[in-house]
Amino acid sequence: MILRHTGLQFFAEGDPAPAPTPAPAPVPAPEKTFTQAELDTIVGKRIAKVMKGVPEKEELDAFYKWKESQQTEREKQEKRDKELSESKTALAAANAELEQYRREKFLLGKGVSAEDVDYYAFKIGKLVTDTVDFEKAAEEYLKDNPPAGTVQVDLSAPLGGGKPAQNENDMMNSLIRGARK
Repeated sequence: MILRHTGLQFFAEGDPAPAPTPAPAPVPAPEKTFTQAELDTIVGKRIAKVMKGVPEKEELDAFYKWKESQQTEREKQEKRDKELSESKTALAAANAELEQYRREKFLLGKGVSAEDVDYYAFKIGKLVTDTVDFEKAAEEYLKDNPPAGTVQVDLSAPLGGGKPAQNENDMMNSLIRGARK
């Protein structure tokens, strides 16, 4: 059997050197104490050092007034234009909302259900032009597309011999109904 040296120590080699005696702990120096007057002067000096470059409130107010007075007429006009455009945008949004409410009220008066008002307002809104206003477009659209829940009655007389004319669908329906009896 071959033993290999793996760097492990199987047995301790003798006693290690004895530990030196610890040095005595240093005695802390007594803390320095200050009187209130000394403390006030130290703090006052530090505050004065920090506040050396800071302007007073009155100086800041005067600076802001001076800065505002230095604005050019162009900058002032730009500020007014910006405020005007914001006001116009808010007015346009309010007018659009008012017009939407008016259209919904009109459609509700024509018998459109509250659930379908948005759909009808959208569809009729596409028909509105410079020459056709919403009310006229609504009348035309509602004539062709009556609101759900309304009944259309066909008052036309049947053709020839008292029997209504039949197309292929009607004939198929009649045959199916006849077969069910």
